Amino acid sequence: MTAETVLVLGAGGPVGRAVLAAVRAEPALRGIAGLRQGAALPDTRLADATDARTLTAALHGCSLAVNAVGGGPATLLASTRALCEAARAAGVRRVVHISSMAVYGGQAAGMVDEAAPLASRPSAYEAAKIACEAEVKAFVAAGGQAVTLRPGLVFGPGSVQWAQRVARLLRARRLGDLGPAGDGFCNLTYEPDLGAGVVAALLSPHAAGAINLATASPLTWNAFLVLFARALGATPVRRLTARRLRIERLCAPALRLAGIATRQRGPAWLPPPVPPSLARLFGQRMRLDPGLADRLLGIVRTPDEDAVRATAAGLQAA
Repeated sequence: MTAETVLVLGAGGPVGRAVLAAVRAEPALRGIAGLRQGAALPDTRLADATDARTLTAALHGCSLAVNAVGGGPATLLASTRALCEAARAAGVRRVVHISSMAVYGGQAAGMVDEAAPLASRPSAYEAAKIACEAEVKAFVAAGGQAVTLRPGLVFGPGSVQWAQRVARLLRARRLGDLGPAGDGFCNLTYEPDLGAGVVAALLSPHAAGAINLATASPLTWNAFLVLFARALGATPVRRLTARRLRIERLCAPALRLAGIATRQRGPAWLPPPVPPSLARLFGQRMRLDPGLADRLLGIVRTPDEDAVRATAAGLQAA
């Protein structure tokens, strides 16, 4: 059987790299890395993800495509719109779009399935993710096939935001046991599990629409942070008071500006900020319902405890 060719857009980012690795490990698929710039290596195509014309050329001969493009709100929307236009022009059979649990908003609580209302007062990022999903729905309405995956926090050694940054904060004792402020659910999606979900969404004839992709029994943030700290050797784990957390929130803008001033994430001595959005997430009592993914994709998810330990080992080996 001839393998179907898949263009993975955003293959240079952490999510895209994880997806591309999973696609290339599947015998029924041939994964092509879609990159904005770099060397034109074998199984790599250069294209501006926000330009439908260059995307159409990059999609030549591809029957499948994955949107793993990251970036700010404008880039997210422009790249999704361009991909849907280019996929129609190039005759792509199916698109898998990687969205986010952020579409449900910061006020969502309880068990949340795909029929739950989307954020009513979204942030700029949440609004962009919702608008991207609307573009994908329009692509389907025009006759295309698409699956929109809504992962939790994509977590693994390659995750700058949820693994590398959190690890730095734990080692600096600026995160730890948060007390009542950390009783929210930490909805993780391990990088290999996201890759497996994308592969299943590409190949399953029954997969369609929006599908949550997260663990069935998420850890609380306190349990996650303590487990991650111990796996990293960042012990003893500090108990942070409410006063300390307020100080972190107050310092976040200054730390962020200092990082921007150096045109990087900051020098080695400069700690990353704990932004207010992260502090709010620590207390959010939302759990993603993975039932639809179980029925349509049938992937075997990695237990959170194993994902945390494997991520810590990967960070220490890097």
